[in-house]
Amino acid sequence: MTTNLPPQAKKKWAEVTEARDPKDKIRLMQEFLALVPRHKGTEKLQSQVRRRISQLKEEIEKAESRRKGTKRASLIEKAGAAQVIILGPTKVGKSMLLNTVTNAKPPIGEAPFMTRKPIPGMLRYEDIQMQVVETPAVQPGLSEGKAEGTRTLNLVRNSDGIILMVDLSQDAVNQYQLLATELEKAQILTARPEGEVEITKRYTGSNIQFVWEGELQDCNMTEVSQVLKEYKITSALLRIRGKVTLDMIENSIFGNPTYKPTLLLANKTDLPNAYQNLETLRKNVPDLEILPISCLKPKGVQDLLGKKLFELLGIVRIYTKETGSEPTSAPFITKQGATIQSLAKMIHSDFIKNFKYARIWGPSAKFPGERVGLRHHLQDRDIVEIHA
Repeated sequence: MTTNLPPQAKKKWAEVTEARDPKDKIRLMQEFLALVPRHKGTEKLQSQVRRRISQLKEEIEKAESRRKGTKRASLIEKAGAAQVIILGPTKVGKSMLLNTVTNAKPPIGEAPFMTRKPIPGMLRYEDIQMQVVETPAVQPGLSEGKAEGTRTLNLVRNSDGIILMVDLSQDAVNQYQLLATELEKAQILTARPEGEVEITKRYTGSNIQFVWEGELQDCNMTEVSQVLKEYKITSALLRIRGKVTLDMIENSIFGNPTYKPTLLLANKTDLPNAYQNLETLRKNVPDLEILPISCLKPKGVQDLLGKKLFELLGIVRIYTKETGSEPTSAPFITKQGATIQSLAKMIHSDFIKNFKYARIWGPSAKFPGERVGLRHHLQDRDIVEIHA
């Protein structure tokens, strides 16, 4: 995406990163865009920079609102075991879905673009609840801040996962492509990447330090350092995860992509040609799980969606107990890969300092009441008794 930028554009971006005042950053980014060649290879970069300009403008607007004593809603505070954002074009059934699976009562009608602001609701699944947030309809240009795009994408980045929603009575592939294009331009990934790069710029020293949790694919350390120096980055910490290319490293200078687990929800299976359109959608979107539903036939939809989100997000429920007592009814919520140590930190830091051992009942135990240490990996529905 960013290869073959002229030297003056790279120099201008170095000025962007050095600027501290938001208004200066906006001016310098606009000057940077004027120096970027206009061709397909730079489309994502241009969109990304325009989105950042839109974000900065909103930050300035919010600061001015605070000074005037007025408030403007931005992010919705997370609640429950996870927060999931619904994205879709207008009239695909987002409001009907929220009404079907949660306690929220969004406005529902025939007119397009009825949802003007994010609306949260709580989806109950077994003994937990997940927060599902409907957003205004996705339109072309969302990634550049149009149609409340900045706020919507900030919500997505802050969330635990995404529901992409399409209408099977229409051209579902075209609807999906709109959503995928806007997310890709905003550097939000719906498929887990093979590699990740994290650049932490330092303002002292004169060397590039590498932290290896993966490997370079088409370059070496010298070539990476040379690319960074072209952007006036002479001192930085580079964390390499998975399989990383030189393009990925250069792209990360402009902002790191973020991955969000994603479910594709195909609505209106009750209408004619729906299943024919569903097969076409599956052929064109092989990398995402597609869940066909009808919000007009809501029986079982809440449990089905809850189960799919639970699995997609890797949620793990851990119940704790004291010696001689029954387990708590409300679980601690964590993710796959959690250990006794991470659970103990969630409960209280003193449990780590004074830890002796833990006893486990449940899927991860070899036998009921197994005695384990801090590195023991937990599974969903484990019961843990910590001794300290």
